[in-house]
Amino acid sequence: MKTYTLQEKVKGVAVASRLALLLLQMVSNLVFPDHQADAFVSPQDPELPVSPADHIVQWVLGGLVRWDAHYFMHIAQYGYTHENTLAFFPLFPLLVRCVAAVIGLPLLYILNYYSVLLISATLINFILFVKTADVFHKLSDYVLRDESLAYHAALLFCINPASVFFSAPYSEGLFAFLTFSALLFNETHASSSYGATMFGLASAVRSNGLVNVGFVLYRKLQDCSNYFYRIRNATTESGQLSLVLVMLLTLNYTLIPLLLGCCAVVVPFVVFQMWCYVTYCKEEGSAPTLPAHLEMFVRSNFLHSPDLGEAEWCYSFPPLAYSHVQDKYWDVGFLRYYEFRQVPNFILAMPMVMLVICHAALYMVDNPQICWGLGIPVSLAEHGTEREKQALPWPERGINAWRVFIYTAHSLCLCAFCVLCIHVQVTTRLLCSSCPVVYWFAAHLVTDPSKPQGGREKAIRPPAETQANLTKRYKVALFSECPKSFWGQVVLSYFVMYFIIGVVFYSNFLPWT
Repeated sequence: MKTYTLQEKVKGVAVASRLALLLLQMVSNLVFPDHQADAFVSPQDPELPVSPADHIVQWVLGGLVRWDAHYFMHIAQYGYTHENTLAFFPLFPLLVRCVAAVIGLPLLYILNYYSVLLISATLINFILFVKTADVFHKLSDYVLRDESLAYHAALLFCINPASVFFSAPYSEGLFAFLTFSALLFNETHASSSYGATMFGLASAVRSNGLVNVGFVLYRKLQDCSNYFYRIRNATTESGQLSLVLVMLLTLNYTLIPLLLGCCAVVVPFVVFQMWCYVTYCKEEGSAPTLPAHLEMFVRSNFLHSPDLGEAEWCYSFPPLAYSHVQDKYWDVGFLRYYEFRQVPNFILAMPMVMLVICHAALYMVDNPQICWGLGIPVSLAEHGTEREKQALPWPERGINAWRVFIYTAHSLCLCAFCVLCIHVQVTTRLLCSSCPVVYWFAAHLVTDPSKPQGGREKAIRPPAETQANLTKRYKVALFSECPKSFWGQVVLSYFVMYFIIGVVFYSNFLPWT
């Protein structure tokens, strides 16, 4: 009888969760009437042919095109036709358009272009989700050094509270894949240039990708520390170089790669803003005119298109389209969302916020030395003196491992930004697509605590999966057996409930995360 590895089981659960989600959204969209939301709906060309096959595609996948998915589909189909589309970054729509160009060769004989784009977006996110689950499992295993925690964290990712946004035409799936891949490469390879490139691609998908520059800075801080101690110990023995010269050599070793890595992360954002300036800051009539149905939509909704001449943000300093659009159309700003009528949205985001805050608080309390040392013991462990090594008995495994420090700081910063500066309900999907630590802490809560065996003081964690389940690709103990701890039950219920309710609400245009 075939025995599946944990990695194969994670991939199997990822595929099963996507198929279940697609089925649930289709049923929900057919059974429940759509809510009449005050949201952007991309205008369709009245001359676009609609065949019976197009109706089938809408029947099966139409529930995925809700809320901001309309923007992504609109950009993939028509480009950046009016100003408020500039809030959405280009890499995901461009990828959808490229894949549609390939699969459309046979499909355009029976489907219109919009249906091909929808199939393309769904296919991309399906494949990316399975790949991301695999990459995340490897990242978790490397950072936590705990097979059970890594496995359970990957399983929780497969049913994460923002699951619907990883299958709908949103950029969360691509962003998570690029971010987790960059983090894995950053952890496992001596050279961080490839990781910085992946972080840069992520910043061409979502604006919060710029925050990933912190990982590049932190990696270079680690490299600088390692190099300093290695050179210091070598020169101490020979007595040939002064401490000042050691520091200069260290800076020379790390400064240029640091600048290149930071540029790799920031340049895609800058290039997109430059394109926005060139496109929207021309004289009136110099840009191509829009198709008739789009021009009518833009004029009737008092939107600004490139053919109308210079936009009002063109004379700002710096002339950033993104900040202007977020301010004008989404009213994003410090504490602007703090209104009584937004209380339901704060309640909606509260479980994810509490996961981040509780983990950060417990990590700081349990590991004050790691926090004061910025989680950089590797230099001392490898190159420090015997006294320095003994002074740093930092945990290597589990949720309190020293490697988790930077992920904790990253999640706390993002969470604070979400709660204070943007639409707070976005917190759930933003953190779920950016922060591995939310899954690690959730896995820590749902995993049975370690138990001593045979009277030994050292605790041994139970196996990650039962032997019987290893012969079944889709059956896992985490979902079939209720966690023993109270908070484990609460967390697992939260993930499952948000998975189901989120799909039902989203597919019927009801407010969600």
